[in-house]
Amino acid sequence: MSLKAFHLIFVIASILLGLGVGGWGVQEYRSSGEMAPLVIGLAFFVMGIGLFFYGRQMLKKTKDIGYLALAGIFFLEQSANACATCFGESDAPMAEGMNAGIFTLLIVVGGTLTGIAGFFIFIIRRSMRLASVELEEESSTV
Repeated sequence: MSLKAFHLIFVIASILLGLGVGGWGVQEYRSSGEMAPLVIGLAFFVMGIGLFFYGRQMLKKTKDIGYLALAGIFFLEQSANACATCFGESDAPMAEGMNAGIFTLLIVVGGTLTGIAGFFIFIIRRSMRLASVELEEESSTV
């Protein structure tokens, strides 16, 4: 897919997103009466309309991308060739490097998640300890 075709697809997706978020903002304003969703919705409507005119101007400048060519991109069979590692040569140096990278990422992600879990366990234990101290103080003052 060429860069121009990708650009056209991205502009169309942005137009649809802008109009969709704009419609959501107006609907949210109707249901809740708050001004913030209305302002956001109107801003996204303006963005979608502006992108529509931008897309028309871009199509005028890039006459070599016709609508038929764009439709052809979607209907043509797309094929991709796998690298030697993915294709089945598992003893290649690239496969060993990929396995080492995966192992390193597992260690980093696992260590990060363990640290986060440990922090929450620390917070829970500390809050339980403080709650028990507060109960003892209340019972001793009564």
